[in-house]
Amino acid sequence: MPRWLAHLLVVLGWLLTPVLAWSASYVGLWAGALVATGFTRPVTMLVVAAAAATLCGFIALFIWVRFMRRVPHLLSHHMAPRTSEEHRAVAAAD
Repeated sequence: MPRWLAHLLVVLGWLLTPVLAWSASYVGLWAGALVATGFTRPVTMLVVAAAAATLCGFIALFIWVRFMRRVPHLLSHHMAPRTSEEHRAVAAAD
């Protein structure tokens, strides 16, 4: 695998977690807004929509963390080396 592709995959992996949580929150907000239209008070509508968005975002992150724990080789690519291992990691890369 070319080095530039490996770096690109690491960056995309780092960006995938917040994008996943954001998109799940967006879907939750949309679903919550559909449910909230059944209420008459605007504050209740906002609370229902925000609660659905929060719930969906946390569920998505919970599933993502469980997935990453099951595939530790993927997780190891996204971790920065510890300070004590930093010099060895730099020497190994050269």
